[in-house]
Amino acid sequence: MNYGVILAGGIGSRFWPFSRELEPKQFLRVIGKGSLFQSTIIRLKQLMPARNIYIVTNQAYLTELLKQVKQFSIPRENIVLEPEGKNTAPAIALCARLIQQRDKDAVLIVLPSDHYIKDINKFNFALRQAVACAKDGFLVTLGVKPKSPSTGYGYIKVKPKSKRLRAKYYTVEKFLEKPDLAKASRYFKDKSFYWNSGMFIWKAAVFMDEVKLYLPRLYKQIMAIKDTRDIIKVWHRISPVSVDYGIMEHSRKIVLVPAGFDWTDLGSWDALNEVLAKDAKGNIIQADSIDLGSRAICIFSRGNRLITTIGLRDLIIADTPDALLICDRNRAQEVKKVVDQLKLSKRKEHFAHLMEKRHWGHYTVLKQANGFKIKIIEIEPKKSLSLQRHKKRAEHWVVVSGTAKVIGPSGTKLVKNNQSVYIPRGAKHRLENPKNYPLKIVEVQTGSYLEEDDIERLEG
Repeated sequence: MNYGVILAGGIGSRFWPFSRELEPKQFLRVIGKGSLFQSTIIRLKQLMPARNIYIVTNQAYLTELLKQVKQFSIPRENIVLEPEGKNTAPAIALCARLIQQRDKDAVLIVLPSDHYIKDINKFNFALRQAVACAKDGFLVTLGVKPKSPSTGYGYIKVKPKSKRLRAKYYTVEKFLEKPDLAKASRYFKDKSFYWNSGMFIWKAAVFMDEVKLYLPRLYKQIMAIKDTRDIIKVWHRISPVSVDYGIMEHSRKIVLVPAGFDWTDLGSWDALNEVLAKDAKGNIIQADSIDLGSRAICIFSRGNRLITTIGLRDLIIADTPDALLICDRNRAQEVKKVVDQLKLSKRKEHFAHLMEKRHWGHYTVLKQANGFKIKIIEIEPKKSLSLQRHKKRAEHWVVVSGTAKVIGPSGTKLVKNNQSVYIPRGAKHRLENPKNYPLKIVEVQTGSYLEEDDIERLEG
């Protein structure tokens, strides 16, 4: 049978400031009604039942992922959690191992979760061709004919005159890293080069044989995993390695099936230029904006402020409440370098938005200064925070809408709209939403230290 493996553990740093470490791009709604991740599931569900779809992601993304898969009836046991990211080869090998125990003849369709594919029927046709090749014992990759000399994609070179007319595939000569512009221009003119889509199709058994041959240490580690409970015991010993570098650059079983559909790897802001509608001046504007005379600019906003532009050319503007990106469109790939600098500087803007999501809802920091912090907190129906206390701060809660059940130093009580409650420093407390509609409160923290690590959790 066919099984889908969706890789959903990446950060997508080139989509900063929209994408953050705790809210990566695959979970964002970039195009259409759902997220890129949800669109990937929808494509796979046309080829297989939900019980055959597996998702591998980082432990940190579980809460958001569970919300996004709820409508698709994917079994909880099909969500495979990595304690930390180890790149694509360990993630795929882990899923192959788990699926093999269920079906020794399984064919895996491995897909990233951040692609945009317009023609689903052509996509399905290409996958059926790839599955036929995989059943013949090949490692199959879908290759995309370059539309431009892009430096943002890896490339695959196929052997000349190797096309099999019946099965419509090519023998792969080699994989190539993302090139500079001069090389990309040569590749673009040569019909034997394809973009590396990162989509792979193969029998689980064939792939694991190649892992055993080219990554023997990883193979031994993965084979020690009998079920998901063993992952935590093994994962810290695994070395990160991409499937391209570890397997595809070495295997002699690789073939390429041309992807006869429109495809975009939404790896950077500039990629949206290929898929979003433009105005008469070539502008893409998804914001509250006034423009005078600009051409070929892209404006995106997650904030509420007006953005005005005059006479600009070839720029990307991405605005959020706590960070603004202004970038030459031709240098969009370099946004990752900005994120690297944010990490080195230990700035929080690479890690999370002002609105931070939690399993119980979310909160937004409205103001922080010496000695106080103000938050707006929204708790979903029937959810609660942990029983906790703080050593260095006190909290004052004002209910804006809904009803709060507060467990505090004076016992348990209901706090309604426009009412408030004070939690002294060091007091045990819990905040719950007992109703079937959201609870919103304003929280004012006061004290000498106001960061999130001043939480002692006493019960979940």
